[in-house]
Amino acid sequence: MSNLMRTKDYCPNCQKQTNHKRLFGTQKQSEHEDEFQWEENYEIIECLGCENFQFRIRSADEDMIHYDNEGHMERYDESTYFPRTVANHERLRDLYELPDKLRIVYIETIEALRNNCYLLSGVGLRAIIEAFCLDQKIPGRNLEKRLYNLVRNKLITEKDGNRLHSIRFLGNDSVHEMDVPSEKKIRIALDIVEHLIRNFYLIDKEANKYLDTIIYDYEQFKILVLRKFKMKEFKDGDEKNIQEILGKDFRRIEKNYIQNFIQEFIDEVNNKNLAYVSLGKTENNEQYFIKNP
Repeated sequence: MSNLMRTKDYCPNCQKQTNHKRLFGTQKQSEHEDEFQWEENYEIIECLGCENFQFRIRSADEDMIHYDNEGHMERYDESTYFPRTVANHERLRDLYELPDKLRIVYIETIEALRNNCYLLSGVGLRAIIEAFCLDQKIPGRNLEKRLYNLVRNKLITEKDGNRLHSIRFLGNDSVHEMDVPSEKKIRIALDIVEHLIRNFYLIDKEANKYLDTIIYDYEQFKILVLRKFKMKEFKDGDEKNIQEILGKDFRRIEKNYIQNFIQEFIDEVNNKNLAYVSLGKTENNEQYFIKNP
């Protein structure tokens, strides 16, 4: 086994094979009198792209040989990496946004997959769906009934429901028949449950941050109005109504809520909860607001 300073290894941050530098290593070999010859190298390596660190064990023994296309014998070694990762997969971010039970079962399922525990991964993926149904308070005496109710209540499409049933089957086979699913099945099922989690718990946060989404909540309305009122185009003493303050963003306010939102905003100004905003004139049944210094 060669003791290379630079090698090609999978980087979990870059999510591909990259050049790595060997920072430190030590070697352990079988004793000369041992009949079976083997060797292990324990190494700390660093990705030359993102500078991520990993611990690597490179192992080889006298039986680890193969033949090239011309029939020549070649020796090879195998590498194990720590912390263990799921190749070409990025764990969901912002997990703190998830309900506790759902977050715990998701993290433990990923840990099982990282350690190639496909039986436990299959059980975990089914448990993620159970945790989701519990959080959404979906009725039903078993998971099959709950999935049908998810579709009936239009929380998911019929096509999505069929996909979740396939994970139910996979999990049932794992837990009841000890049928170990293939990595390919687990990876497809993982994509499905992560899509479900993103849609219900994570994507709205990203959308609200970067896209012009419809506003149904008063707090979001108030934050938007105050942020607009603080912008440079509004000077101290300016007197504007809500539509003038919001400009193009006025279209984002759900029409059925706008009057209630404005009244709540007026109440907060009256209660002096908003220091740099005061009430102005009322014209054509519209309340105007003054930007205070």
